[in-house]
Amino acid sequence: MNKKKNKMKVGGVALFDGIIFTSEYRQVIAKQYSDRVRCQINSITKDNRIINKIPILRGILGIGNQIGNAAPDFIKSSGEESYNEKNNTLLLYAILIILCITVPIIISAFFKQEIRNVIQLLIVFIEFLLYVVALKSISDFNILFMYHGAEHKVVNSFENLDMKDMTLENVKKQSRFHKRCGGNFIVYFVILTMLSLFIPIDNLVIKTIVLFFLAVLNVGMAYEIVNIFSKLKKPFDIINYPATVIQLFTTKEPTDKMLKLALYGILGTTREKNGIILNDYIQKYINEKLKDINYDKQDIYSILEYVTGIDINKLMLNKDSYLLSLNNEIKADILLDKYYFEKYPLQYITHKQYFYNEKYYVDENVLIPRSDSEILVEKAIEYINKENLKNIVDLCTGSGALGISIAKNSDINKMTLIDISSQALKIAKKNIRLNNMDDKVSILQSNLLENKIVEIKKQEEYEDKKVDMIVSNPPYIKTDVLSSLDEEVKKEPKLALDGGKDGLDFYNKIIEESKKVLKPNGILIFEIGYDQLNDLKNIIGKNNEYKLLESVKDYGGNDRVVICRFLDK
Repeated sequence: MNKKKNKMKVGGVALFDGIIFTSEYRQVIAKQYSDRVRCQINSITKDNRIINKIPILRGILGIGNQIGNAAPDFIKSSGEESYNEKNNTLLLYAILIILCITVPIIISAFFKQEIRNVIQLLIVFIEFLLYVVALKSISDFNILFMYHGAEHKVVNSFENLDMKDMTLENVKKQSRFHKRCGGNFIVYFVILTMLSLFIPIDNLVIKTIVLFFLAVLNVGMAYEIVNIFSKLKKPFDIINYPATVIQLFTTKEPTDKMLKLALYGILGTTREKNGIILNDYIQKYINEKLKDINYDKQDIYSILEYVTGIDINKLMLNKDSYLLSLNNEIKADILLDKYYFEKYPLQYITHKQYFYNEKYYVDENVLIPRSDSEILVEKAIEYINKENLKNIVDLCTGSGALGISIAKNSDINKMTLIDISSQALKIAKKNIRLNNMDDKVSILQSNLLENKIVEIKKQEEYEDKKVDMIVSNPPYIKTDVLSSLDEEVKKEPKLALDGGKDGLDFYNKIIEESKKVLKPNGILIFEIGYDQLNDLKNIIGKNNEYKLLESVKDYGGNDRVVICRFLDK
C-alpha cells in the first residue's frame, strides 16, 4: 500500500448514533438511523481557516466551536432533548469547568493555609478519577466508545494510507488509539489545571478568578501539547503513552456498520469537492467490490437513476461531470450492495418494472411481473375484443400489472383486482393511480373469490353482477421446490409462489369458486407452470361445467396459459 502524501488534519467527535468529522474543507455529521445513513454537511468559513493558524487561540476557539457545534448533536443522540441549543450547551460546559475549579477551592478552605494547594491538587485528581470511573461503569457509553473507536480507525487510515486503499478491510486493521484524541486533550488539560493550583495566591476568591482565566489559557495550551506530541516520531512518541492510556476506557472495537459510517464521514470531509464525479464513483465501486463478480453497467446506472432521480440516459451522457453527493453515494452503496451481495432483484431496488409497455411500481410485497405473463394479457384482450366482454376480475393480482394492462389496452367497463394481501393491494392501488386507471379499475381484498361471491349474492339481480372473465396468475410452485429457487426469486413473497404440495391447490379452488362468479359462457384464463398443462387439462376435464378452449406457449416455447369457458351446465 502506498503511504498517503496528503497531510490534511482531520478531527472527529463520537456520538451515540454516529460521528462528526471536521477538516479544512467542511464538517460532516454522519448518523446511523434504523433504516438508513444520513450525513449533514456544513461549510468551513474563511475566518475559521485563518484562526487555525494562530497557536493557543486556535485551540481555545476550536474547542469552543467544537463543543458548541458537536455537543447539541451529542446530547440529542443520547436521547436527551433539553440541551439542544448551542448557547445552552456552551453554558453547561462552562458551569462544569467552574465547578471543577471552585469545588477544590471551597473544600481547601477548611484546611490550613500550608496544605491548601495539596488539598486542591488532590480534589482535582479525585475529580479526574471519578470521571474515568464514570466512563468505565456507565454501560450506555459502550455504543459511544465503539463509534469513538471507529472514528480513530478511519482517521488513522486516512493519515497512513492512500485514498484508494481505504477499504473496510484495511480500516479494520488500523489502531483504535490516536495521538490527537480528545481524551489526551483532557489529560493534558487536567495536568495543566493541577499545575495552575500552585500559583502563590492566598486569597481563595482571587485565586478562583485567576484559575478560571487560566483554564481558558490551559485549553489552548493543552490543544497545542496534543498537536506537538502527536508529531513525535519513535522512540520519542513514548512521551504520549501516559495520556493515551485513557483511550483504553473511551474506545472500543467498532462494528463493520460503524466503520462504514465513519468511512462515509471522513471521505465526505476530506474531498476537495463536495461529492464525487459519477464515473469515478462507478469505477471505485467496481474496483473495490466487483473484481470477481459478473456485472452489467446498465444495472449500476439503473440504480443510480433511482438514487439521483435523473434519467439514465442523462446520467450516462454526463458521467464525467455530474457530482454525486455524499448522501446519494451512501444510498447508492447500500442499494448496490443489496443487489450484488444480498441478491435483491433490481426491480425491488428501483421499484420499477415495465410490463406490456406500461410502468409499474413493485416492492417485496408483490411478485415481479414477467414478460411471459404478457401472453396472458394478449389472450385476454383478444377474447375481450372478440366477444365484447366488459366486466373482468384479476384474481391473485399482486401488483395489479395483469389487470391494469388489460384495462388500459381494451374497451372494458370494469376491472376488479382481488388479492388476500392488504400490502399487495396497496401496491396495486398505487399502480392504478400511476397508470390513470381510477375510472376503470378497483380493488377488493378477499381470500380468492370469497368476498366477490358475497358481494354478488347481496345484489337482488345477482346474475347481472357476475363477471365476463376471470384472469389469474396464482401461486403454482410446489412447496418442496421453493428452497431450490434462485436467491433473487426467494426474495419474492412466498404467499405469491407457494402452490402447495403438487402446485395445484389454487387451480382447484379457483375453478370451483369461479362457478359462482362467472356468467354463462364466461372465460377463465390461467397462467401455469411449464410442466402443469396436463394437470390443468385433467382438472378441467373433471369439471363438466368447463370446456378447454386452448393452451398457449410463452416466448421460450413453454406451456404458459390455459383458457377455458364456463358452460354452466
